Formats: sequence, structure tokens, C-alpha cells
Amino acid sequence: MVWPEDDARHREVLAALHAWAREIDAVPYPPGLDIDALLARHYESLHEEPEMALVVTTTAEVSVLAVRGELDLTGSRRLRSRLADEVGLGPRALVLDLTGAAHCSARGLALLLEATGEARAAGVPFAIAGCVRVVRRAIDALGMDQALQLHATTAEAVEWLGLVERLKALR
Repeated sequence: MVWPEDDARHREVLAALHAWAREIDAVPYPPGLDIDALLARHYESLHEEPEMALVVTTTAEVSVLAVRGELDLTGSRRLRSRLADEVGLGPRALVLDLTGAAHCSARGLALLLEATGEARAAGVPFAIAGCVRVVRRAIDALGMDQALQLHATTAEAVEWLGLVERLKALR
């Protein structure tokens, strides 16, 4: 078992857990309770990368970047990089689909504002679709809904972006 750097403290905790396990012999617990294995699994889980998938679908009219999973610090870095790549390709329009987002941290919310500004600066029409309830509540609570182009579905976002393009052509 590999221990974190502060192994003296963790060994104290392990010794206390072993003592506790011996004291609770009168209490039913699973036979073969292996505290070392439980702690090892815990420490391994601390180093696992949160799962997040990014899927890009591109048509002649629009590129849709769909997020599945947690938009936390690590996920935000991946999404920021991918959004920069997509904006750099200069699509006619770009939709960020958050339908599959399970969580959105403060960094993820800041990224939404940054992406909107970067797309605007690059001249790429940009919209956000499918904000799940947890993300939408945070956006509304912070008053970010005024700065972001939010749509219930990807289809609505694509329709809105098409309308914006037609209006620009009339100028």
C-alpha cells in the first residue's frame, strides 16, 4: 500500500481503526473487514480523474460541443482547451450543449462567461443549450443569464443562431 506523504499521521489513523475494529467484535460487521484495503481504495479514489466526455458534432451550419459528466476544475480545463480549438476552427456557429452536465463548479461557470467572450471576439456566434437544473440555478442566482445566450435545447440554440446570422446579413 502506498501512503501519502504524511504517512506518520495516516499510520496513527490506521492503528486507531484497527483498535476500533478489535473493540467492536460484539457488533456485527462483514467478516474479513480489511481496513487496509478500504483505506487503499479511498486513497486511490482521491487520484482518479473525474469522468467527463466531450463530443463534437459538426454540420455545415453549426458545431455542437456536448458535455457529459462533471464540469469541475479538471473538466473545466479540458473544456476550455476544446472550446478554444473549436473557436479557432472558425465554425459558422458554435453551441455548447450542457444537457449531460452532472455538476458545474464556480470555475465551470466562469468558463461559460470566458467562452462567450472569446467566441464573440473571434466573430463566432455562440450559444449554450440544455442547462440542467443545477447549472441553471447557479447561473440565475449569479445573474449570469443576462450575459449568456441560454436555450432549452440544442435545436432552439441552432434556430436562434441561424436567425442571428440572417439578421446580420440584412444589415
